[in-house]
Amino acid sequence: MSTPEATAQRFTAAAPALRAIRAIPTDDLLAAWNDTLTAFLDPTSPERRQLDPDLLAATGLSPAGLDRGLRTIGAGMAGEPAAAALRGAPKQVDDGFSLVILPASPPGLMLQSLLPALAARAPVLFKSASAEPHFAPAFLAALGQCLPTLRDACAAAAWTGGNEAIETPLCAAARLVVAYGGEATIDALQSAATRRLIAFGPKLSLGWVGADADRNRAARGMALDIALFDQRGCLSVEAVLVEQTAAEPFADALANALSALATELPPGRGSAAERAGVRLAREDADLRALPWYGDALDAGTVIVETDARIGPSPGLRTVRIHGVSDLELPALDDWKGRLQGIAFAGRMPATARRAFEQAGVSRFAPAGQLQATDAAWRNGGIDLAAEFAAGS
Repeated sequence: MSTPEATAQRFTAAAPALRAIRAIPTDDLLAAWNDTLTAFLDPTSPERRQLDPDLLAATGLSPAGLDRGLRTIGAGMAGEPAAAALRGAPKQVDDGFSLVILPASPPGLMLQSLLPALAARAPVLFKSASAEPHFAPAFLAALGQCLPTLRDACAAAAWTGGNEAIETPLCAAARLVVAYGGEATIDALQSAATRRLIAFGPKLSLGWVGADADRNRAARGMALDIALFDQRGCLSVEAVLVEQTAAEPFADALANALSALATELPPGRGSAAERAGVRLAREDADLRALPWYGDALDAGTVIVETDARIGPSPGLRTVRIHGVSDLELPALDDWKGRLQGIAFAGRMPATARRAFEQAGVSRFAPAGQLQATDAAWRNGGIDLAAEFAAGS
């Protein structure tokens, strides 16, 4: 197996073989992509049977949670959406490679940057998170079996973040660095990426329940947007805004929906920090006499919050319900640029949508569909295929 240093050196050298990606016919690329993606979305395929034990151990997700999560991310990136993405993108014309730094969660996120890179015919090196080093190399190996030309144009390696011996020359040589991660990761890359850096830093997503929404249907949809990936993705709902008088009834309905979903989509392995955070949230609610609902610690906690300030969830399917008078938004200034998506049920006034957009929200979707993105979605409004093509 190639070491991270060897893989990095191969890409830094910008071998002529990397240019072969430009000559791949779009139909051939689309067929290889669809075949590979279909296999990785099928839990009975040889590829998944080989990958799943490592992926389950690394992510801590339940088998049902992993399967549902991968299908949610990948289903909208096959077929016609993939064809439109591959046929409509500008192409990279100069030499060089791009570097994509992946987070540990959610697994399968690399698909959202790999497809645009392929569309732009851009050689790309993926840095897998050391905590989840399995999905990216497995997917690329399968893709390379379908289309051997891609073996020299796309690769994955894993090393512990902050290894300057590997990262400094890579970031300096890459024509573009795309990074997903926490604030510390992004801050470190600001100076290391000497050309261009596109940073997808930590963000959270919210729910919106209009006064006209069907309460139980909204609760079932919102529960799915909370539970997928055990609330560890940037499109995971962490707080819900509800009309003031409906806050407690909706919280009750949401807690029931989360409890029911825990049977269909069992929670995975929670960290000690997450469990401690949920206990603290429940104790804080008790001390402040806030209504809260929930049974098992990892199956969901719903707190009716009186503080208008929105805060991040401690995880384990914990969500705060903010009652708002006349559905007026709380102050979003502290979250400008840090909000990702809104799962909505019922009517959302145009003024509310504009306020969310001004705060940086790039995705609006009906409750239950927030994380079901497709190939046309632009994370943060950024067209990655065009960015890969433009380079430095």
